[in-house]
Amino acid sequence: MSSNNYWKGLDELNQTQEFVSSNANEFSEGLPLEQVFSNDDSTRANRRDFLKYFGFGLGAVTLAACNKTPIKKAIPYVEKPDNVTPGVPLYYASNSVSNLEGFPILVKVREGRPIKFEPNKEAAYFGGGLDGLGHSALLSLYDTNRLKGAMIQGKRKAQDWISFDKKVINDLDKTLTSGKSIAIIRGGNTSIVLEKAIQEFSSKYTNTQVVSYNPISYSGITRANEASFGKSIIPAYNFDQADVVVSFGADFLGTWISPIKFHSDYSKNRIPNKNGKMSKHYQFESLMSLTGSNADVRVPIKMSNVSQHLIALFRELGGNTPHQGMEVAGNNIKAAAKELKAAGKRSIVVCGSNRKSDQIMVNAINMMLGNYGTTIDTTNHFNGYLADESDYSAFINDAKVGKYGAVITIDANPVYTNNQSKEAFAKIPIRISTSITADETTVDATHIATNLHPLESWDIKQPYNGRYVFSQPTISPVFDGRHIASSLLSWSGTDVSDKKETSHAYNYTKKIFTEVIGGDFNKAIEHGLFDKSTEDSVPSFNITGSSIADELSTIKGSETELILYQKVGVRDGAYGNTPWAHEMPDPVSKVTWDNYLSVSMPDAKAQNLETGDVVSIKTNSGSIELPVLIQPGQAKTTYGIALGYGRELPEDVKNDLKDLGKNAYPLVDIKNGYANYFSDDVTIEKVAGSKLYEFGITQTHYSIEGRDIIREASLDEYRKDPKAGGYVHKPKMISLWDDYDYSKGHHWAMAIDLNSCTGCSACIVSCSIENNVPIVGRDEVRRRREMHWLRVDRYYSFEAPSKKDLSLSIVHGGDQTVEEGELMTKEKVMEAYSADSDSETAYDYYQNVRVAHQPMMCQHCDNAPCETVCPVLATTHSSEGLNQMTYNRCIGTKYCGNNCPYKVRRFNWFRYNENEKFDYHFSNDLGKMVINPDVTVRSRGVMEKCSFCVQRIQSAKLTAKRDNRKMNTDEFTTACAQTCPSNAIVFGDLNDKNSEIAILYKNDRSYHVLEELGVKPSVQYMTKIRNIKETNNQPAHS
Repeated sequence: MSSNNYWKGLDELNQTQEFVSSNANEFSEGLPLEQVFSNDDSTRANRRDFLKYFGFGLGAVTLAACNKTPIKKAIPYVEKPDNVTPGVPLYYASNSVSNLEGFPILVKVREGRPIKFEPNKEAAYFGGGLDGLGHSALLSLYDTNRLKGAMIQGKRKAQDWISFDKKVINDLDKTLTSGKSIAIIRGGNTSIVLEKAIQEFSSKYTNTQVVSYNPISYSGITRANEASFGKSIIPAYNFDQADVVVSFGADFLGTWISPIKFHSDYSKNRIPNKNGKMSKHYQFESLMSLTGSNADVRVPIKMSNVSQHLIALFRELGGNTPHQGMEVAGNNIKAAAKELKAAGKRSIVVCGSNRKSDQIMVNAINMMLGNYGTTIDTTNHFNGYLADESDYSAFINDAKVGKYGAVITIDANPVYTNNQSKEAFAKIPIRISTSITADETTVDATHIATNLHPLESWDIKQPYNGRYVFSQPTISPVFDGRHIASSLLSWSGTDVSDKKETSHAYNYTKKIFTEVIGGDFNKAIEHGLFDKSTEDSVPSFNITGSSIADELSTIKGSETELILYQKVGVRDGAYGNTPWAHEMPDPVSKVTWDNYLSVSMPDAKAQNLETGDVVSIKTNSGSIELPVLIQPGQAKTTYGIALGYGRELPEDVKNDLKDLGKNAYPLVDIKNGYANYFSDDVTIEKVAGSKLYEFGITQTHYSIEGRDIIREASLDEYRKDPKAGGYVHKPKMISLWDDYDYSKGHHWAMAIDLNSCTGCSACIVSCSIENNVPIVGRDEVRRRREMHWLRVDRYYSFEAPSKKDLSLSIVHGGDQTVEEGELMTKEKVMEAYSADSDSETAYDYYQNVRVAHQPMMCQHCDNAPCETVCPVLATTHSSEGLNQMTYNRCIGTKYCGNNCPYKVRRFNWFRYNENEKFDYHFSNDLGKMVINPDVTVRSRGVMEKCSFCVQRIQSAKLTAKRDNRKMNTDEFTTACAQTCPSNAIVFGDLNDKNSEIAILYKNDRSYHVLEELGVKPSVQYMTKIRNIKETNNQPAHS
């Protein structure tokens, strides 16, 4: 067995009074008995409510949106539409809403309303998974604050499009004759339909200038590739072809470029094969990122020194340069170079810096290794994020001096993400927005040509050169929006009226498909993608690495630095109005609903800071006030703030998504010709008189008292013994239960591979949407009332930074010496390391942590402790191995939750979907359209938990029965397993001996969490194998 003792967070490690008291209580809060037994309607739910939610389909969506609709579209149907059968879902291949560049998905539609996104498994190149934000963006369709149609400034009432177009054309014509320019500010949308419409618009308005704009810049990569290969592109990175991965600050599993695809590629080489081979991953970074938490070797560095580290790697690989560069602790640059040389062209080096010269050096290193044509593809390159901030800066300067007479914003919100935009836009008399919501740019627009929601639109995007992804309407327009291409064409004089039974957007999209792609349009729409990619070729490198090393050698690091980054859930903030993304805990910090200043433990101790202190952060670009969060694994003298927060919504927007963090975009340094997300010379000061801020953080809410939960071993140990890390004393079980007989029928079970699981948390959001799990908000999370059926626990363990004799600190016998790299998991050892509080290095070991992620849901135990204590048999065991909940029986004693050793049951404190205090798009008629009709909406006062998506099991059974055939156990899976981008979760029938789950249960790495309790869980985990040198990793004394 692995002897590492993991801890979830600093509260558990330090055994704070709040943590100890909260875990000592049998229940976190008392039962609201007076309210439950009162006549307060807000506490009651009945079957009639449920039928009311789902008695209408598409018609109900439109009615809820205050539009007229034919009565025949309601259920029960007077005249049933041909393609709709009540109770049977339809699936449409389409594009992800949150990925402007294009990402293939399937949209699940029930009775005319989209209720869930699923991965498009046919899109193997893209990974066949989905992330948390991708799922969350579904709620943007049912946002009651969406704009209702064409609007003119001062008249926030929708008007007819004909009158609106006349006014717009008149204003644009005046701009054309005035000699001033028309600017089109275009986001990272890769739509070839939009591209063609802009060309036709520009042919009429010849004074048009198209300016690409992305809130997060990757111009360092595009400029470097322009200089290196003559092509301003972002390559396609193929991590599935890499045996060695070296990253300098690129969070490619979290937010860098295309993390869903990278997840799938990366995970393919992370499971040791029969020969004991797996990929090796080095991560050099300042902040603890999702990618860094999964690295085999993670080295904390200052990103201001990344140029020197790249020189050191270049030199170690044989690069010709007199400059030494800068090595890191443990000589890990040298170790990484050795691994890269051995891997050759099956390696990859990436960098998160936006400095052109840094990226050219990365190109030189990859060229030396022969990675172009294998792990890096410059032919079928990525088409997103190609904007260059220098173009937008030129637009800003010209706008301020009155060069532009009109501006049209498409898929962009520059007033929020660029602090100079508001002043520049105010100088332009005609400001046309095409947004679907009243964002920061739209509120000051003179004209609003409301676009259709992506789920209401036809479109063709080209995220990678030669790879096309198609969108099709999955619902009729909820409001009176119009396709942006139709708007541009209408203003350029084209008739955009619908023809017979087809819309103009459909006809135009089909026309573009024929002209650009060719082939069977209907077939392409059905599958959702079309591949015309070509074989990659190796580009010629135009620059010598030695010349770049000369340039980089002059770049020096700073004393302190602030790093601006994106969180996995919210990303750049474009979909900051999607509450599921905010409620999803950050994979690393586990904070919900907020951004903060992350601080290393050494810096916190040096400045007398603690988590929750409100501080003022000042840089050369501006200042901001935020609460502090102490983050293990963060490099000393570095600080981090997440972008994407602090959205400013108009006063007439009524919801609970206001006051979420602070906007850090004004701190982005763009003074040196590029967007620099690393600021030097940072000063941190406590705000006098401020109260300690309370985060909505989930990590230590459900303690399992430090028992055997994570097992791990080194790759060397695994090669010698495939069962390494899994040996544990198993006492002879004496059971009060009779064993279940699963020999007939099905026996459902799940397996989770800790090597594949990255902790991305997409499974949490997918589970929540599938099972109608309510969004409770920041205040309820603070009260330990989050409702997630599935959580992903994140565990830390320390590595000793140096050899130390603790003989005088520890009175126990035995060896008193801690070796460098040895894991420290016991409090006395940590205290001994930091006993000399005056030392500058007293808390340095907090920078060197190992991380393990573990999904935890109901384990569906055969000998379930929850079943024996329920006084009303609300939780029982099925003949197929499922731990079932009967909500109508549950009286909410919470005995089951207290008796569960895995802490995976949740109590409904409110009727969230009927309570105005929880306005997260669910407590209004429109928002309820996203609810899954196959899953009961739970009432207040009952316990709930993971059901292994029993509704999907039943649906598959009914489908097989209707088809008069035997059900195949691989024709469905749970929501968490289906969405996992790294395929870490497998669900199936153990009685099917050829199934993947049955094979995994026989794997040497498999084990049950807390199996010593004898509860016989139905979820099996695979021991985590790290590609590191053999070590006993014993805790350094207790």
